Amino acid sequence: MNRFIVLNLFLFLAACQNEANVEDVEGITDVSEAEWEVEEFEFTNQYEDDFGLNDVKDGYWIANFIFTQCPTVCNTMTPNMVNLQEAVNNESVDVEFVSFTVDPTNDSPEVLRDYAERYGVSEENWTFLTGYNDEDIRQLSEGSFRQEMRDDPEGNDIIHGVNFFLINDDQKIIRLYDGMNTPINEVIKDLKQVGL
Repeated sequence: MNRFIVLNLFLFLAACQNEANVEDVEGITDVSEAEWEVEEFEFTNQYEDDFGLNDVKDGYWIANFIFTQCPTVCNTMTPNMVNLQEAVNNESVDVEFVSFTVDPTNDSPEVLRDYAERYGVSEENWTFLTGYNDEDIRQLSEGSFRQEMRDDPEGNDIIHGVNFFLINDDQKIIRLYDGMNTPINEVIKDLKQVGL
């Protein structure tokens, strides 16, 4: 599991080495000056409805990458996101959660609904997305989110980013949070500082 964290840290540093004002403290990386903009997308959510960037463009949102058959990091990341969602909702902070599957072939809307139910997700402000091909999600992951995504040659795993991404209402990524050891109180503090 540590190799996933090391890999993502290396990729992040490589992607950001020429960006200004990038700060990393205690599982939080400030990239607000780095101009990381999320490209347009329109996919299919767990209810088989269209869902795209326009559905979150007027507010802040937190994104991550998962897949339902993940044997490693998702088993930690998803409960951490559930805990974050519960804390955010308890504080009445207005933010959306969006999870992109990196395995769209197997993760149909029905499979994603079952996955959300298994983890006790409150779906009122958490959307799971599928309805694209492997190349589409690889381009989104490596382009907008600057996280490598590839098949693990040693098994049935898909290597993908473990960060939680905070995106502002200009569709720019402004914070990265460690999805394996999520600083929930700091995330809420960040959200409240921007008036949510």
